[in-house]
Amino acid sequence: MTFFADIIIENGAVLTMDAARPQAQAVAIGGNRIIRVGSVADCAALRGPDTRIIDAAGATVLPGFNEAHLHIFGGGVSLSQMSVAGVKGIEPLRARLAAYREANPQAAFIVAGSANYDLITGERSPLVGDLDEVCPDVPLLVYAADHHTAWANSAALKAAGIENGADVGPGSEVVVDGNGRATGELREAPAINLVNSLSSSGGRDVLGAITTAEECGITAEQRAQDMEKIREALQYCVQFGITSIQNMDGNYYQLDMLRELASRGDLPIRVRMPYLHSPGKDVTELRKAAAWRQEFESSFLTSDFVKIFADGVVESGTAYLVGSYADAPGENGPPLFSDTDMTDAIVLADSLGLQVAVHAIGDGAVRQVLNAYEAAKAHSGRSDARHRIEHVELLTDEDFPRFAELGVVASMQPAHPPGAMDFPAETYLPRIGPEREHTAFRTRELLDSGTALVFSSDWPVARLAPLDSIAAAVNRKPCGTRGRDQSVTLMQALSAYTAAGAWVEFKENQKGRLAPGFLADIVILKADITALPTEELPHAGIRMTLCDGKVIYG
Repeated sequence: MTFFADIIIENGAVLTMDAARPQAQAVAIGGNRIIRVGSVADCAALRGPDTRIIDAAGATVLPGFNEAHLHIFGGGVSLSQMSVAGVKGIEPLRARLAAYREANPQAAFIVAGSANYDLITGERSPLVGDLDEVCPDVPLLVYAADHHTAWANSAALKAAGIENGADVGPGSEVVVDGNGRATGELREAPAINLVNSLSSSGGRDVLGAITTAEECGITAEQRAQDMEKIREALQYCVQFGITSIQNMDGNYYQLDMLRELASRGDLPIRVRMPYLHSPGKDVTELRKAAAWRQEFESSFLTSDFVKIFADGVVESGTAYLVGSYADAPGENGPPLFSDTDMTDAIVLADSLGLQVAVHAIGDGAVRQVLNAYEAAKAHSGRSDARHRIEHVELLTDEDFPRFAELGVVASMQPAHPPGAMDFPAETYLPRIGPEREHTAFRTRELLDSGTALVFSSDWPVARLAPLDSIAAAVNRKPCGTRGRDQSVTLMQALSAYTAAGAWVEFKENQKGRLAPGFLADIVILKADITALPTEELPHAGIRMTLCDGKVIYG
């Protein structure tokens, strides 16, 4: 009996990410698997009367992008929120707000996103009076692009009952002035969610950032609304060629909604999620992560690793540094875990056979996590744990070689370096000082040292489009005056968004490459990406996305 392909993609500039055959012209698909990769003639032999032929017309064909770090629920909510990206100054903010309110006249609580820390002026962060000037009548909450800081107007502070501050525990703060009055600045999720919980999303979109107490009185109507936001976000991913995501929210509520979406046929791409271990939790709670691993184990939805926050961000001073902030002598930011608690958590997770991904931005946090990974390796002897550090913004020369030595994965975002995409250098660099510039965002150096590197966007912190991040990585400029060249090649960036993303999931034999037997998760661009000037890489465009052998976009 002759076997024919269901789909053949031909006339493509195929970049397989497979060392055995790096390039090809055609890919044949049978069911949800790739059955042949080769020349047009090779795959034409599998052409039958019902085979669908897709002519790539010389454009690049790649494994589907694996977005290794995003927040799918928060991203979905952000699609309908007011964006203040690029806004600077009272009058531009007033104009943006007026346009939003005209389009949304019933808005009784306004949440804005993507703000830079110099939203009002380069001299300081926004104050409550600034926001009162443009929005005196309804609550207004403005998120910094990094989502680790937000600013509220008086109406929002009053509604939350925090006009005179609030105790939100270590690592978070409702900032107050010398008279004990809230300045409007809210640092980290526990403080921010005192206000965000009053918004239309109820703060449910950041559950994973603050707690894993999942139900929280959520009604059936709210759950249906939340599922729709997630469904919209998944469809948004599809148009950028993304076929796998690693959703860092880490809570059961989202997993349960994703499972229902999958049962309804509304889960178009593959989703991986962690269990979040928060400060103050008993370390034995981590055993839940092993239970989640058993409960969620399918080709489209898995939960098989642990997420931990070690610190905050540089801009707000909540990143944990080895030494003082350059502009704040004596202050080095608060660690969210003691050294003992961090080590105990990672050693237990590792002993359960779980991968760990830790948000660590400051060089002090990175050192703390590397120490814990070293202790875990000594305890269990695991040689292929593939433990991750998320962001790795600052890394001392002393700790740099430990990534390769310990086999720790650097999970980094090309959009985050100051000046690389949407994050201004003027806010970041004065905080770290010139002496640290060469230790910032050491992407190329880590890759050259043999460290495994994966790329992602951290959406909605930054733009989701992988092509934008790939361009940022390739065209990267040194930080400040003392930074080093940390740019990577196009093929290195593409690998960090495809093959490496699959490898860090322990799925390198299932996806991330275009090879016979692999899942048919494929993206077809609109141009040959290798023939474009590097500054034009974002304009290559997505023509078609296939996941599990089905065309899901284009």
